[in-house]
Amino acid sequence: MTPIMSDVIAGRIELLDPLARGASGSLWRAIDRRFGAICAAKVMRQRDGADVLRFVREQTVGGSGSLGSHPHLLPPYTWVAEDDTIVLVMPLARGGTLAGAVADHGPLSPSLVAQLLRQLLDALAAMHEASWVHRDVKPANLLLDHTGLGAPHLLLADFGIALHEDDVRLTATGLVYGTPGFMAPEAARGENSSASQDVWAAAACALEALQPLPPRERPSPEHALRRVDAVLTGSPDPGADALAHLLRALLAEDPGQRPSAAQSRDAIPLPDRPVEDWSRTADGERFEVFDQIEPLPPGTPGATAALVPLSGPGDLAGVRPSLHERITTRSAGPGPTPSTDSSSVPSQSPAQPPTPPQPQPQPQPQDHAPRPAPVPQGAELPTEKFQRIDTREDPWQQPHTPPRSHTPPQQFTPPRQQLHHPLPQEAPRPRHTSAPFSSPSPSSSRRGRWMGYVLLTISPLCLIGAGVLVIGAL
Repeated sequence: MTPIMSDVIAGRIELLDPLARGASGSLWRAIDRRFGAICAAKVMRQRDGADVLRFVREQTVGGSGSLGSHPHLLPPYTWVAEDDTIVLVMPLARGGTLAGAVADHGPLSPSLVAQLLRQLLDALAAMHEASWVHRDVKPANLLLDHTGLGAPHLLLADFGIALHEDDVRLTATGLVYGTPGFMAPEAARGENSSASQDVWAAAACALEALQPLPPRERPSPEHALRRVDAVLTGSPDPGADALAHLLRALLAEDPGQRPSAAQSRDAIPLPDRPVEDWSRTADGERFEVFDQIEPLPPGTPGATAALVPLSGPGDLAGVRPSLHERITTRSAGPGPTPSTDSSSVPSQSPAQPPTPPQPQPQPQPQDHAPRPAPVPQGAELPTEKFQRIDTREDPWQQPHTPPRSHTPPQQFTPPRQQLHHPLPQEAPRPRHTSAPFSSPSPSSSRRGRWMGYVLLTISPLCLIGAGVLVIGAL
């Protein structure tokens, strides 16, 4: 068995071991940590825009109405992404594919093929009702649940090239979608996709289960009706004639003549016999769907975990709401007001308005200087002499200013009602003086002129010498 490799994507999907590899990515057994259950994780290959488009279509089908919970559809129920890795998450079908079952058992009986075709048509009817076209119906995309000898349970998967009726149609390019051998004649010609192409492909899958052929030996779509006659004509199976009539209608060359998926499903009756009578191969042996996935070794992550149900994780007990549901609930409106402790917050009557807070008296500033004694009534208050102090600090300011006429400082006696104690005298600031700019002396001016004359004389001589050197070099 492949050693277990644990790698967690986006903190939720824990990859355990690879199961298969296809054109669009690799399939892993994984653990969905949100539910604590085993699931299948499809790690998408990121090569170009077509791979991203496959991812968008697959996850869109999973979120389209009731398709995610249909008993015969297996779309992804969620997806996660981290850096450049995108993972589609779906339930794990342990029975393999119809292609693998036919390879193990050989051709199947018409009665068994009819019931498998009924389940496939039921899945297609649900998709067509939701305006989806699968466009890639083939045995490799038909999964089987692990039912053992019980009635087989088929599921349609891989919606990478599914098309919705509202999607853009690439009709002008003539692109062909599908797998050779399971494409309707109009699909092989590059015509518009329609639901009739899916029912034609479903009939081709039934033919493949009745008569498996290598890919290179499968006849062209125009010769599919001959194959029906060769396989079912003269078959002793009780359901062979009804199945042959239905397959001829589904394989009609004109798309307008084919019945719908719902009509074809209703044309196949449910079995009225025990499962051991109709679930057999063409040789008469019991048809058994084996468990294609090995169990996890004891003690490894997920060894005792349950499987995500085929109908989706909604059937798991104790499932908490998803992130989208939690965000939607929170954005719908504010939640309930949290309760407060009545012992710490005093309760007030709703009829009485809350009492506004009373203003607190501001503390008086403290004066560190000693407060003088009160002045007696009628006594004169002491006066202070205020002197103008030059506080210029600009070192570039010329200090030479015309002298002012000296006048004695005026004495100021503050009113009695405004001054109760003498103001503290501020210490005088030091005066900053600087020396005035000195003008250049006459001698320095003469030296500058002589230097200019010398430079003007030398420059032409240098140019002449450089020219002589250039001429000599030539």
